[in-house]
Amino acid sequence: MKTISPLLLAAGQSTRFGSDKLLHPVSHKDAVKPLILHSIAPWIDTFSMLNVIIRPDNDELIQLLQNSEFSRQLNLINSIHAERGMSASLVTGVVASQHADAWLIGLADMPFLNKTVIADSMSALQTGAAMTQPAFAGRRGHPVGFSSEFLPQLLALEGDKGARDILAASADRISVIPSEDAGIYLDIDTKQDAVSEHL
Repeated sequence: MKTISPLLLAAGQSTRFGSDKLLHPVSHKDAVKPLILHSIAPWIDTFSMLNVIIRPDNDELIQLLQNSEFSRQLNLINSIHAERGMSASLVTGVVASQHADAWLIGLADMPFLNKTVIADSMSALQTGAAMTQPAFAGRRGHPVGFSSEFLPQLLALEGDKGARDILAASADRISVIPSEDAGIYLDIDTKQDAVSEHL
């Protein structure tokens, strides 16, 4: 059985939001709770443990996660260079689990992701997919998966683009995962996003 390491990137600065958006209350599925808890829920339905990449100085977020219903299933990983951009957080997570057979990488500001997409992506990586990316209505989104053959490229990432260049350079290697809805690309960047009923 291949080891798939799930990485949820939660070390951003929330500059466009004006405050820590991951702590902002969001209404989804008839429940109002901090955004990040909505984002974590579908991952926990698939993985027994979830790696969450955080800033070590984000005390309020750390306390929320440690006291949450998911606390025993979360492995909090400090990204000490998070200010360098998304890639630094991604690299931190990969280094912490570099002996995995593959990584499935999601974003903590995407509370509308369907658990089926996560499960189908994991299954594809388990059965030998080189890379995975979900699509809905012709548009690609997250989470994205990479087999261990891409470890050198992942460790070399820099800046705030994440793994987009790797996906673009090997587009023919991507196993496309069908999504049932737009949750794969709906994120929260502004307070208006947080109050909109996307799904």
